[in-house]
Amino acid sequence: MAEAGSFADRVKQQADIVRVVGEYVRLKKSGQNFTGLCPFHAEKSPSFAVHPTKQIYHCFGCGVGGDVFKFVMEMEKCAFPEAIRIVAEKCGIAVPRQKEQSPEERKENQQRAVLIEM
Repeated sequence: MAEAGSFADRVKQQADIVRVVGEYVRLKKSGQNFTGLCPFHAEKSPSFAVHPTKQIYHCFGCGVGGDVFKFVMEMEKCAFPEAIRIVAEKCGIAVPRQKEQSPEERKENQQRAVLIEM
């Protein structure tokens, strides 16, 4: 599991949130940040901001915010491991292959995922 964490850290360091978010939202430079229409609620004037120096996003209209992984999780309706893979692929980072899991490991991981979602 430590390998997955270190891979996620590496992807997060190499990912450019402006580039990733820009694939989903039309962004416009506004000072040091970028703004656009929030993809999470209907609006006519931009309240969605992406902060490249902090590598985070925030919507002042609906209050959502987070890092590049959370954004992809929300947009793609996927879990964290899948978001890591998507961001890595968007950034051209090779995704390491996972070792085969035994049925016991697979069941244990599924139980963990259910507990995490609670």
